[in-house]
Amino acid sequence: MLQGLYAAANGMMAVEDRQAVIANNIANSVTPGFKRQVAVQKGFDLVFEGTRKGTNHFKGMVAPGGGLKISETFSGFENGMISSTGNALDVALIGPGFFKVDVGDQAMYTRAGRFSIDQAGLLVTQHGYPVLDANDEAIDVSGGIVKIDESGNVIIDDIPTTQLGIVDFSDPHALSREGYSLFRNTGLTAEIESQDTTVAPQSLESSNVQLPVEMTNMMMALRAYAANQQVISSVSETTSRLIDQVGGQ
Repeated sequence: MLQGLYAAANGMMAVEDRQAVIANNIANSVTPGFKRQVAVQKGFDLVFEGTRKGTNHFKGMVAPGGGLKISETFSGFENGMISSTGNALDVALIGPGFFKVDVGDQAMYTRAGRFSIDQAGLLVTQHGYPVLDANDEAIDVSGGIVKIDESGNVIIDDIPTTQLGIVDFSDPHALSREGYSLFRNTGLTAEIESQDTTVAPQSLESSNVQLPVEMTNMMMALRAYAANQQVISSVSETTSRLIDQVGGQ
């Protein structure tokens, strides 16, 4: 009986974690270049699989617990819709790949191509991080009219000066999310040359979050939460009745 109580409680906590992921997706549904997250749920039978193989054998038939938990979050890298903005510094990527940016002397990666020019004349992201070129150098665009073409070339006063640093990864799902639509390579995947990426000048890639899907997921999660609440109430009621009956004898 108590196993059912623990399983329901764990289920409720897992739903809360999943709801936080869904809420973050909804909040960023209009953030350029944002990539949706999916909460990966795993049953405790799988969580403790390694434990069962060890010397301290996990006995699922007698041990308290059960249910499931959120084991990780998975980033979906499907392309968002591309919309024309007419802004010369807006750039979208069609296909795989990322822009390379400098965040505190560390290379990070983003799909958000809403760029601007800072006080030092550098091309920066909307959060002020310098955009890097193909040689991993900050891009100085001071002193002229700036354009970016379909090949990612940065053109100042009709003269090509450098090229945007656009890279891909052997396994982009191994990248770590760092906030502000940034990703960091923790060494679990190899940086490779972007082969199938097209640059769309004066355009932005929208978030790939689909609001109807996220709202449906949220409603399903709420129903699962309510069902687990009902299980806990039933177990509590049954336990109280059993205590009263045994105690009365």
